[in-house]
Amino acid sequence: MIVDVHNLDGKKIETLELNDAVFNLEPNSELISAVVQWRASQKYPFRAKTLNRSEVKGTTQRVGKQKGGGTARHGSKKANIFRSGGMAHSLKGDRSVKSLSRKAKKLGLKHALSSKMKDNNIILIDDLKVKEIKTSTLKKHFEKLNIKSAFIIEGNEIDNNFALSSRNLKTVKYTTSEGVNVYDIIKYEKLVMSKDAVMSLEKKALSE
Repeated sequence: MIVDVHNLDGKKIETLELNDAVFNLEPNSELISAVVQWRASQKYPFRAKTLNRSEVKGTTQRVGKQKGGGTARHGSKKANIFRSGGMAHSLKGDRSVKSLSRKAKKLGLKHALSSKMKDNNIILIDDLKVKEIKTSTLKKHFEKLNIKSAFIIEGNEIDNNFALSSRNLKTVKYTTSEGVNVYDIIKYEKLVMSKDAVMSLEKKALSE
């Protein structure tokens, strides 16, 4: 697969051949969804936990007299109907971490990249570097490239000026190829990569 490579001003510089085994698969939405769910479970490993009647602190003294009080015969203020009482069907705080094989994770990465390519949402840039730390300048470059939301991937070495200029843009995330995950690829509209990032990703996706 041959793809155009542009500079930050949106001008075509050259073309680059991408590996079909990584960027030209028929996307499997179920597999992509499974990898995204696995990633989300890593971020929030535990569900919420609340106290039930036996766990909450409180008195077991009778609420009122047995008869003549005009109320039900409650024997404890720890009942779920009272303020500060335990929850009737309490949340157990179970672990929500899902398991996924290494093979499935790598295959999920290929399908996520292929999905972005199929939707024409991959932009290749020859060099992700700027001369000065200025968010407004970088924003103008993105406007020329029609980028509103983007996951930007650099090779092994990032440009400090580019990193500092992009960190104030809420709809943009900038990282190296080592920090790539399917969740971020799917989350952002565009996938912006340098040529070094493409080579690193292909090597990562095709490694045994």
